[in-house]
Amino acid sequence: MPSPSNPLRILLTNDDGFDAPGLGTLAEVAHEFTRDIWIVAPQHDESGTGQSLSLHHPLRCHARGERRWAVSGTPADCVALALAHMMRDSKPTLILSGVNAGTNTGDDVNLSGTLGAAFMGLMLGVPSIAISQDFATRKSVRWDTTRAIVPKLLKHFLEVGWRKETCLSVNIPDLPAHEITGFTWARQSPRTTASVHYEKREDMREQDYFWVSLHDREDEAGRGDNSDIAVLNRGEVAVTALTLDRSVDVASPSVIFDDAAATGTHD
Repeated sequence: MPSPSNPLRILLTNDDGFDAPGLGTLAEVAHEFTRDIWIVAPQHDESGTGQSLSLHHPLRCHARGERRWAVSGTPADCVALALAHMMRDSKPTLILSGVNAGTNTGDDVNLSGTLGAAFMGLMLGVPSIAISQDFATRKSVRWDTTRAIVPKLLKHFLEVGWRKETCLSVNIPDLPAHEITGFTWARQSPRTTASVHYEKREDMREQDYFWVSLHDREDEAGRGDNSDIAVLNRGEVAVTALTLDRSVDVASPSVIFDDAAATGTHD
């Protein structure tokens, strides 16, 4: 966290693309806390890319102003590249990813490029927060709510901090700011995706192509009082602390293999 000897330096990124309104909104908010702001974001929409890195093609960077670059890669690429190259001599003290148009709750956490950037920041040792704004339609996202609520959240987190082995996922409800009274620590909603659907179509050259979509479970809204979706449905900001460790403690004894079976020998 920032200190007098380690002043606030913020890296901004997102998955909706460099010119997305959510990133512009986040930059406005960040300027309330520091002028030392860097933006390294995907050149185009990279939603659904998770924490993937571009290992099979080069990344191209396009300067978009002082300390601003659009990158031909994923959100995770942007964070990794910023820390290794653009900011190698001036590491950020905080990474903010977003503001995503739409929530990142439940199973979306595993697919979200917004979260992927925050996970990459966490993996590389930089405190990271992913921020998402719920909406009814893409043409009516409440960016005014974002501008009003995010500064309150950041002020709290910068003062109090959070567990260093986690990054934070913030989901803001689709409400006017004055109707949002606070935030609740939430858990990721379990099993919100019912199926993955591929719609087959044919192009002008009679070649098949497919559009992918996710179908949510109909009962997702009621999955526990402190699930991210339930908290949002109550009109509160849902804040979820997420870790890179996806293992579960099975609490069962170890199993020792038979020597003969393990070595392939027989009596």
